[in-house]
Amino acid sequence: MQKKLTTRQQLTPVVFDDDELWEVRTQDKTYKLTGKQAQILKNATTQGLRGLVWFDSFAISIPHITSITRVRMSKRKLDEARAERSKQFGFTSETK
Repeated sequence: MQKKLTTRQQLTPVVFDDDELWEVRTQDKTYKLTGKQAQILKNATTQGLRGLVWFDSFAISIPHITSITRVRMSKRKLDEARAERSKQFGFTSETK
């Protein structure tokens, strides 16, 4: 029998911005979360919590989550992606 507690290490770090929009699906309902709420949910799940995560007007049962999807990227991440694409295709970004 194993005596040591094993913990899961996050493979890719996720930084949540407040202006992102996330969709959390459970077995019977879909919730829209801000980046801050998604960060709270992520912290609860990575800590191994198995109960409810309470928000202002609803609670999400961690064992019943079937998927979590980012619906809208933050302005900062969109700007970074645009800058990366501009570099990739040889465009220079000029600010007027």
